[in-house]
Amino acid sequence: MTNIAERVDHALALQEARVERVANRARLGFVAVIGAIALANAPAVTAGTNLINFGAIGIALAYSVTVSVWLRRVIYRATMKYATSLIDIALVYLVLLAYTLHDTPAVALKNPAFFIVYPLIGMTVFRYDPRLTLVSGGFAFLAYGSLFAWALRFIDVKFGDYAAELYGPGVTVVGQLTKIMVLAAFVGLMALLARYTRSLLHRLVQKEVEARSRREKIERELELASQVQSHLLPRTWPVLERLSLHATILEGQSVGGDYYDLIPLSAHSVLLIVADVAGKGVPAALIMSGMRAAAHLCASMRLGIEETLERMNRLLYDSTAPHHYVTAFVAEIDMEANRICYVNAGHPPPLLFSGNRILRLREGPPPLGLFPSLPELHFQRAEMPPGSMLVACTDGVSERTNSAGEEFGDQALHRFVQENGSMDCGAFAQNLLAALKQFGDNRPYEDDVTLVVAKCAGQNLAA
Repeated sequence: MTNIAERVDHALALQEARVERVANRARLGFVAVIGAIALANAPAVTAGTNLINFGAIGIALAYSVTVSVWLRRVIYRATMKYATSLIDIALVYLVLLAYTLHDTPAVALKNPAFFIVYPLIGMTVFRYDPRLTLVSGGFAFLAYGSLFAWALRFIDVKFGDYAAELYGPGVTVVGQLTKIMVLAAFVGLMALLARYTRSLLHRLVQKEVEARSRREKIERELELASQVQSHLLPRTWPVLERLSLHATILEGQSVGGDYYDLIPLSAHSVLLIVADVAGKGVPAALIMSGMRAAAHLCASMRLGIEETLERMNRLLYDSTAPHHYVTAFVAEIDMEANRICYVNAGHPPPLLFSGNRILRLREGPPPLGLFPSLPELHFQRAEMPPGSMLVACTDGVSERTNSAGEEFGDQALHRFVQENGSMDCGAFAQNLLAALKQFGDNRPYEDDVTLVVAKCAGQNLAA
């Protein structure tokens, strides 16, 4: 469906089909109640009356079952509501006509079975179609007029008041005109109510369809933004002598604020960045893209870690609100010197596994974007001998929760690195993500999960 009007009409048609099913269940229930009443009164009436009553009930029951089967096996058509409504009313008048042939004709015009017509007309309101109400009511009006004309062949109508008809054996013009006028007024009132309910439902459905259309549009745009964002992240990792690298990001939402980068600086050094923008969604993703552009620009200018972070901090401070700060870990790994120089700006401390010991790389300034300049901005050095592994991630790893609300936690991550630090990068990352998935009972991630692993070896390793 290409436009809102068509979608509204489709939604209304679905609602009509649901109402038709409800109406048929009500019809079956009503027939059951009438059948019980007729059965209880059977000893008190004549055989001919019982034949009319149970014959009509049998026809109504067969008709209701037929409609039920039709609704289950055949696609609902809008014309069906007209057929079922007119047949309901026609069955009532057939009973009244049978009474004119069997009993005193005046009985048919005073039979309480006539009042069944009112709830049948009232049920048409729930199809939200005023024309259906007018057609059904008009049919009931004409059918009663025809019944009245038929009965005039056998009875004399007096011009007395309504009391004479109510307490006497005959019928009066005033009594019958009152009944017809009440029926006409009821039909008019139900038609207005049906028109109002249809208008109200139309507005509600239209608002829902418009909201759904906007949501679908936003979801398509977010999906496109997610695709664009994925292209901003490295698709391949630098190949360096004696250093293997592996990185991955799992998004908790369609777009997020996690960022990693691996920028080659020389044949034996690489710039490693892991960052997390406070907040989620499109704003965080936009800040992330700005971070990436600034990082690549600074790397191309051969700026040091301190100058790179200072410029990124100033960019964030000048262009974003304070609540959009960024935690970042920026490191230069130099395999020629077997050393890592790093600055940790409020980021969860990466773990450097070396010689069965784990060093937390925590030193550095506050997160980026909070202050116009970064206090205590000094890079730190750490040895990265052969066999050592660096594991850097965002807080989506440690804050992964299970069904009981418990977090994976820093201690579990520390223990995992201790037990699996001898693996190669790819296997380590795969096993850690599998452990996170199992810990979270295979539920979707609450937050973005970013993981970067660097492994120092004594020989060339393919990335």
